[in-house]
Amino acid sequence: MVLMNVIKIGGYIMMFNELAKQVKRLGNSRTRELRKSRTKNLIIGAGIGSAVGVAAGILFAPKSGKETRHIIADRTGETVKNLKENVTATKDKIFASAEEKKKETTK
Repeated sequence: MVLMNVIKIGGYIMMFNELAKQVKRLGNSRTRELRKSRTKNLIIGAGIGSAVGVAAGILFAPKSGKETRHIIADRTGETVKNLKENVTATKDKIFASAEEKKKETTK
């Protein structure tokens, strides 16, 4: 009789333990979803704020529209050129690293 009670109590403890694990998993899942949602909203807000800031800066710039467009075009060209150079340099590094790994594996 005592053994049966011990077995029942053990079963109840196992059920409560499993229930507690499920509640914890559900809480963690909700926390993750909430963090993802907040991060997404933050990124969207930062993007919109940046776009509004750029637009306001262009509209209220002390230079004429023609000068401002010329400056924007020049800086955009410089940025594209720098980006191409960085991509090429990174590509070269990756290929060199791959060749080095290839040589190490063939030894």
